[in-house]
Amino acid sequence: MLGITSSVGGAWCLIVAATALLLIPSDAYAMDWSAQRYVQNDAFRTEPSAARKYPLARGAAKVYLLRGFLNVFSLGMDDLASKLQADGVSATVTNYADADLVTSQIVTTYNAGDHGPVVLIGHSLGADAIVEVADALAQYNIPVSLLVLYDGTEPHQIPANVATAINYTKHFMIAPGTGSRGVVSNVDLSGDPGIDHLSIDTAPALQSQTLNYVLQATSAVPREPASRRQ
Repeated sequence: MLGITSSVGGAWCLIVAATALLLIPSDAYAMDWSAQRYVQNDAFRTEPSAARKYPLARGAAKVYLLRGFLNVFSLGMDDLASKLQADGVSATVTNYADADLVTSQIVTTYNAGDHGPVVLIGHSLGADAIVEVADALAQYNIPVSLLVLYDGTEPHQIPANVATAINYTKHFMIAPGTGSRGVVSNVDLSGDPGIDHLSIDTAPALQSQTLNYVLQATSAVPREPASRRQ
C-alpha cells in the first residue's frame, strides 16, 4: 500500500547511464527533519497567505513531460504521454535539458491568449527540471495546475503558482515554498523493494494515479472524445 509520509528511505541514489554509474551520497544534501514540514497519510495544505493571486486556467490543457539523463531511461514519460493523447489531452515529451525551451513555449502560448491548464510531469533529473520550469513561470504570473515528480535527485520547495504537487519518491521530499496555498503531497516509496529509481516512472499503479490526477486537473476543460484506457 502506498503511504504519504515524512520519512526518507535509502542512503543513496544510484543512477545507471549506458556504461557509467553515478553515485549520489546522502550527505550531499542537508535535510532538516527538526521541523514538522511534512505530514503523514494526507496532503499538506498551507495556510492562506497574502501571496500573489494567479489567474484561473481557461482553455485546452497542455501536459509537458520531461525525461531524465540521456533519454535512455524515463520511458514511462513516453508511455504516460501516449495514454494522455488517447484521452484527447495534448502531451509533449522532451528531455530535462530542454527545460528552458519548455518554459519559453509555455510563456509564448500563454501570452498569445491560450490560458489552458499547464501540467508538468518529470522523472529523475526531469523531475528537478519541472520545478525549475514552475519557478520560471511564476515570474510571468502563469499558474501551474499540476506538478508530478517521479523520484527527483534533490529536495524541492514548490512555488506558489502551483495548485497541486505530487511527489513519488524513494529519497527526497518536497515542501511548500514561500506564499504557497497549494496542495503538496509526498508519496514515500522508500520501503517498497519492487520500485527503484529506474522503474518508478513505469510502475502501473503510479501511472494510473498520475493519469487520474491529470484528468482531474483538466476536467473542467472540454476535450476530444477519449478512447477507453485498458
